[in-house]
Amino acid sequence: MSKHRYLHHLEKFASSVLKAEKSFKKNPKIHPGILLYQLDGRTPFFQLQGLARIDNAIGKHQKYSEKWFLEFKNIEDAFGKMDFWLAALDSNKKWKFNAELTGFMQQQAWIQLGVLESRLEEYGWVVRTSTGFEFSIAPMERFKSEFKKCDWYTPKKEKKKIIKFLINEAEEIEEKLASKEIDLNLVEEGIHEFRRKLRWLGIYSSALNGKVYIDKHNNTMPLDSFVTPQNKSLGFNKLPVNKEESDLIGFLPGGFYAMSDLIKSIGDIKDPALYSEEMMRLGAMHLVPAKEIKKRLGMDFMNHHDAVSQAKDLIEKFVFEHKLIHHISEHFKKQI
Repeated sequence: MSKHRYLHHLEKFASSVLKAEKSFKKNPKIHPGILLYQLDGRTPFFQLQGLARIDNAIGKHQKYSEKWFLEFKNIEDAFGKMDFWLAALDSNKKWKFNAELTGFMQQQAWIQLGVLESRLEEYGWVVRTSTGFEFSIAPMERFKSEFKKCDWYTPKKEKKKIIKFLINEAEEIEEKLASKEIDLNLVEEGIHEFRRKLRWLGIYSSALNGKVYIDKHNNTMPLDSFVTPQNKSLGFNKLPVNKEESDLIGFLPGGFYAMSDLIKSIGDIKDPALYSEEMMRLGAMHLVPAKEIKKRLGMDFMNHHDAVSQAKDLIEKFVFEHKLIHHISEHFKKQI
């Protein structure tokens, strides 16, 4: 792993911190966590967490990378949990649940905002003062100092280690599906977990900031049908280009686009399924009948049976019929 990639994503977050500081000075009633959330502060921590995950597996400085990973994960998780409830409140504009359920959702969002701001304060991005909060990019100096103490691989050696890591990550997904350790009869621990693990392959590729590219396509490659003008044009299907990178790693084109398609399709199933499960749970807590919950959710309702059935069909088609993960792994193996 190379320190310039960490710095790239850290500088993106530092830029958001500085923008948030300007907004905060104009309106100090807005919470720091909300400002950074609105400025997409979560994305850099996804990328940073991806880098630290790779570093923990292949790096020569786990003493630092394990610490970095914990910091990045704690902050990203806090953003994610707050996002869940803010999205629920936004959807509640059409669901129109009663005051008690709406109040509970608002309470949960405030709790998670508090957790996020505690994390940002813990790691130095936000500083609590006698009059409120201040923003800080002091953590950048801490990271730069630690990066200087680390031993980094040459681009050529790093390439082989990253490829082996990506192969292991892909093959682990297949193994956990085959052994049913990932139980697709469950929404959160199964379907969502499968999607999360598959999504990391894309996050790693993006986080490496130009080290991984979508390989040149030809019609003899597996999963050729997914290489379409539409898929190629989508913003989230583009990987960063960095002319300073060398010894690049090619991602199977059809594999990348098929993986993206599967991730999106499962997301369209698991999101309403997770919210349906959560709102049913809240309804039971607050004595709101299940029929009323289902009626309020309307088209956003997804029952457990349908979610599991649709997700299983998709995974069967992509992973076992199209051999998505197998073809991705084989393409990487050819580059070792």
